[in-house]
Order: sequence, then C-alpha cells, then structure tokens
Amino acid sequence: MKMDFRTISLAVITLIISFSSVAHNDEAYNHDGGPVANNPDWMSRLNGNQRLSELSLPGTNGTMVINQGTDIVQTQAMSLRDQLNSGIRVLDIRVRHKENTLKLYHQTVSLNGSFGKDVLQVIDQFLTEHPTETVVFRLTSLDHWLRPLGKNGNTRSLWKTLDADLAKYGSKRWVPTTNNPTLNEIRGSFVIIQDTKIRSLGGGYYYSEYEEEPSSNGFPFGILISAINIQQNVRQDYMNTNWKLYEKWIAIKNHIDEANKSDEGRFFMNFLSSNHGPTNIGVFPYFVVSGHSSPQTSAPRLLTGLTTPGWSHMYPEFPRVSCFIGICSIAFEGTNTLTADYIAGQKGRVGMIMTDFPGKRLIENIINLNDLYLSY
Repeated sequence: MKMDFRTISLAVITLIISFSSVAHNDEAYNHDGGPVANNPDWMSRLNGNQRLSELSLPGTNGTMVINQGTDIVQTQAMSLRDQLNSGIRVLDIRVRHKENTLKLYHQTVSLNGSFGKDVLQVIDQFLTEHPTETVVFRLTSLDHWLRPLGKNGNTRSLWKTLDADLAKYGSKRWVPTTNNPTLNEIRGSFVIIQDTKIRSLGGGYYYSEYEEEPSSNGFPFGILISAINIQQNVRQDYMNTNWKLYEKWIAIKNHIDEANKSDEGRFFMNFLSSNHGPTNIGVFPYFVVSGHSSPQTSAPRLLTGLTTPGWSHMYPEFPRVSCFIGICSIAFEGTNTLTADYIAGQKGRVGMIMTDFPGKRLIENIINLNDLYLSY
C-alpha cells in the first residue's frame, strides 16, 4: 500500500510534539536533599520597626513530610535545618496527640518524629545561632483539639502536652503582647500561628479536659489563624486532575495581587501547593509545583496534549515547547516557577508564600521583596 508523504510527515511531527520535552531546571523547584541556598541571616539587614504583616516570607507546606518514599505523600526534600539555612521562615507543622506526645503526621501517615524534639529543638538551636532571625509556624492538630482523655493512650490533655513541650524545648517562644509584632520584638524568637482555640490566661494556658469550648478570655498563645487571609481553601486547591493546574495558578496570582494592594496591617498566606482532597489521588505534590513528568529536579515538563496554533488561547502563561515548523506543544508549568517569575523585580509584599520543594530562585525572589525595608 502506498502511503502519502504528507501523512507520514504529519505522523512524525505528531510523535515529536507529543513526546519530546527537554530537561527543565530554573532553580525555582528542587527535589534534591541538602540546602538549596545559603540565607541563614537574611533578616539581619531589615529595619526592625517593620511589622510582621509587612514582610514577605518564604515558607514550606507540609514542612516535615521529608523523604517519605512515595510521591503522593512527600512534600519536602530538605531537612528542617536545611530549610532554615536556605532562608525558609514560615513552617507548616501537623501533629496528632498520642501517648502524651505531639507526634508528627501527614494525614494518616506517621512521620516518625515528635513536635518537641524534632521541630522545637531544631528551631531553638537555629535561633540561638542566628539571633537576628525569626521563625513563624502554623501548628495544626489532625485530631480534634478537644479530644477527651483516654483516647490514643493519653492521660493528659493536648494542652498540657503542648505546655510541656514549650517548657522543655521552647525557650525562644515569643509570648504575645500584640497581634502584629515588629521584627525587633520577635528577633531571635519563634512565633506560633494558633490554629486552635486555646487561650492564655494570666501567663498560663487554659486546658480543657472535656469536649467543651475553652474560655475566650485572655490572650492567645500565638497569632490567631482567623487573622490571616489564606489562599488554600478554594475550589482550585483540591485538584482531581492535572488540568486544574492553571486554575490553581490564577488563584495564587490573584492572592499575590491582593496582598500587594491591601492594607499592610493584614496578614496573607498563599499556598502554591495543592491539598489532598478526596478525589485528587492522581495529582502528585511535586507536579503541582514543578509541572514535571517525574519528581527529579531537572525532569522534563509534562505536556498538556494541546498544541499551537490551534489552542493558542489556552493556558497563556504555560510555556510553548518542542516547536517544529510552526507547531508547538503547550507544557504544564509549576507554581514555583510561575510565582518566581511573577514576583521577580516586583516592589511590594506578598505575605507568607508556602510551597513544596522550593528552589533557590523562588526563595530568594521572595526574600528580595523585603529590600523595601532595608536598615541601611
């Protein structure tokens, strides 16, 4: 059978466009171990009179979900200390209260560590060595915060376990005196974002032994989560398909713009990552932030299956790759790269940027936004 030359050519072009994509590494995403940058003292150059809400802070989502061996779970490659040395200043810590210990978890997956020894102790040591810095972390319990005694082997309330950890490992804790401290007030200290209903009463804590609301009197032991405008609990965040990545990016970009234009007294927290909703089992954390076809730092981008010029109107901020005689594939782009590109050279604040597998360029582009507040 005689095959038309044009048919053969079209078939070859289709194969090239469908499967060819070059390695991609622009230093916004990093899946390797070890520190990705060297910024242990970057806050030292900032004017200490700036309020916490005015700063742009690089952060990690699922901070302690490191080297878990499965792509659907793992969110970080750097150890906690390496994250801090690289310039990360906001953490996302999740715990379950078991056997009178706040144990580190990711959903139902044990991370084989504890809040006191593996988080607070590391932060305390870092701040001892770098007293010009501050570390902020969101503390979330994956259990009911008011779970009664007798469950999970506990003989004391979660509040008493938290109090014990802070007493033993938390010498650098900032004790709240205001809802929005200056950098000078929190240098050398860590600040808790309170994702609970616990309240401080006269310097101590209110402990609830039963399923009841704790008192609302007194000062919180950290900044209330309700005071923070969070881009996370939106429809785009529960990605049940890779093709929702562009919607997620638009939500991120809009939140950056909102933070930039808003009152500087408001707190913002922007998640470049995607939550694990009930139907997004096939969307890997590394894919959301990298757009890659596999988790390696320099892996090729995954292709969307669309080409130009036929779909030129689709995903305008995603790259056009593997071009041949005027036909290009549209590739996915990760939120780390899109964000690093978008904020490069900007003058304004973005709040707290939380992500998976951050690279040097993303971290430092966020840090550089604080040049508005240099002390010299």
